[in-house]
Amino acid sequence: MKNPVTTRLRALRRQAFRRRNNRPGAPPGSLESVASAQDDAALPPAHLWLMHYASEGEVVEQQGASIDAAAAAMADGQRVVWLHLQGLPSPQQLQSLKETLGLHPLALEDVLHRGQRAKAETYDAHQFVILNLVQRERDAEGDGGACRVDQISLFLGCNFVVSINDGASDVFEPVRQRLRANGKIRRLGADYLLYALLDTIVDSGFPLLDDLGDELEGLEDEILLDADQEARNKLHYAKRELVVMRRAWWPQREAIAALMRDDASFIHESTRVYLRDCHDHAVVIIDFVETYREMASSLLDVYLSAVSQRMNNIMKGLTIVATIFLPLTFITGLYGMNFDTDSRFNMPELHWRYGYLYVLGVMAVVVGGMLAYFRRKHWL
Repeated sequence: MKNPVTTRLRALRRQAFRRRNNRPGAPPGSLESVASAQDDAALPPAHLWLMHYASEGEVVEQQGASIDAAAAAMADGQRVVWLHLQGLPSPQQLQSLKETLGLHPLALEDVLHRGQRAKAETYDAHQFVILNLVQRERDAEGDGGACRVDQISLFLGCNFVVSINDGASDVFEPVRQRLRANGKIRRLGADYLLYALLDTIVDSGFPLLDDLGDELEGLEDEILLDADQEARNKLHYAKRELVVMRRAWWPQREAIAALMRDDASFIHESTRVYLRDCHDHAVVIIDFVETYREMASSLLDVYLSAVSQRMNNIMKGLTIVATIFLPLTFITGLYGMNFDTDSRFNMPELHWRYGYLYVLGVMAVVVGGMLAYFRRKHWL
């Protein structure tokens, strides 16, 4: 029978140290899929969602669109086009993106081979950004379950944004609602749309950290009350989750900072102001992660201290019991010696009428005196 705690920890280990699944020796920019990638088998097929708009007029929205339809909308030149792929795209879809939209094959290779580090790169025809979305799946009781990391790849061109989320959870619905509401996002171009997507990804970490912080506070109370094995397992799992979060979120600061530099040619100066705010949020998230890591480490010290204190209390109790019985054993051993009862040198107490009761009384006085002494020394 499998241990559920061990199963969850192994799933977390795969998330934290997920290997790239490209074939060794493959040429750069190869869009070949590796069939042995176990995690990719459970991913949903990519579903396309197309939106394009201008500063005035209605937003054109089409689910299940084709890449050719996105290219036709881009040809207008006056509209901002957002093509979103939800799920891991097939090599054929990536090849179509390469041929139809001119996306660089090295960037598309990073899309296909999951588990990339967050980064931002500039190519001749577009900007390429990778961020990681960390989510916690809920179990049947509604508690935090397995921690999952989805890779989100973003392409920014002159008038288009292509976003690819290889997971099952769509986090961009708030951005779509802003587009439908004809707000500022409609007037500031494709680079501002990219910022809105980045900001949504980064800010998705705050609710996750709030839940984790509440769990750590609950664990602290649980450990102080009763440091049992279940509390230790929960604490160990929380530490593993923080490892996954740190690995996913730490490089995001560098990626967003790269977009703020002047060599990011597809980002306008007016948008860099908003990117600074997004960068600040990424820094705050890392600060939370580091704080919670320290908190988890201190809780582990508290747990070990509580276990050690419990063991000391057990040993103290056993020692007190053994100490109390030591003089009693001496007394009973002394009067349990067998000698000639007719000898005048034998124990006179053996012939007393109430000798047995006298010995029991002495033993009771000894026990009472020792208990009083232990209590006075605060050993009880």
